[in-house]
Amino acid sequence: MTDHPSIDRTAVKQLEREGYSRVAPRYDQAATPATSQVNNAILDAVGARQGTRLLDVACGPGWLSAAAVARGAVVTGLDFAESMLDLARARCPQAVFHDGDAEQLPFDAGRYEAVVCSFGLLHFPDPERAVAEAFRVLQAGGRYAFTCWTPPARNPFMGLIFGAIQTHGTTPVDLPAGPPLFRFGEAAECEKILSEAGFLRVSVVEVPVVWPFPSPEEVMPMVAASTARIGPWLTLQRADQQRRIADAIAEGARQYATARGVEIPSPALLAVGGRP
Repeated sequence: MTDHPSIDRTAVKQLEREGYSRVAPRYDQAATPATSQVNNAILDAVGARQGTRLLDVACGPGWLSAAAVARGAVVTGLDFAESMLDLARARCPQAVFHDGDAEQLPFDAGRYEAVVCSFGLLHFPDPERAVAEAFRVLQAGGRYAFTCWTPPARNPFMGLIFGAIQTHGTTPVDLPAGPPLFRFGEAAECEKILSEAGFLRVSVVEVPVVWPFPSPEEVMPMVAASTARIGPWLTLQRADQQRRIADAIAEGARQYATARGVEIPSPALLAVGGRP
């Protein structure tokens, strides 16, 4: 377990749980058109097929679970945001969904042939423990895969959002410090956490993703309304700061305008390991 002395684990979990419960329907509308673009790659990586016993950790509104069910997998989903689970159960009634903590999985050792965690690891205050739990519930020969965003320097969407925030905003003192958002946007960190947990045959590849929006002006409102941290962060800014942030994001987004709307590149890393 890695020590992060500046992180209040309980406060971070409470912020994430309450935040994503609050924004679940808007997250489903705004974020999953982007995050779902990795679904086939992550399911291919763990060999999901007919009959595979698969656990989807931090399943959110259930798009990855539904994609796994479509392949014939026997799917269990887990999340700690009840509103997300409501969406997942409605979207994918063939799967079984549990309210639970990724760092303390409520499942027996060796129960699953595949475990996946798409864009969840970056939100956990103790990712080492979450990866160790994935290792524990995998059977021998099983595979684990997770995805995380690349950092702003290599990610136009994240660079646009966080660049505007850093330029025009101030850091609120009323929000608990979270884990490093882009730690696992680096291949070396992905390889390290998997190897230290005991996984073998570790690989990391970059997967192309684009964030779609109807117009440049709708990028910031949709992001703010669908996130557990950025939305509250913005409400703590002065009105003039909020306007400058929104204007900067809209201006930057215009270069990504297409006939279909706005499509901003946001590559992710897909990390995979096998349990011996």
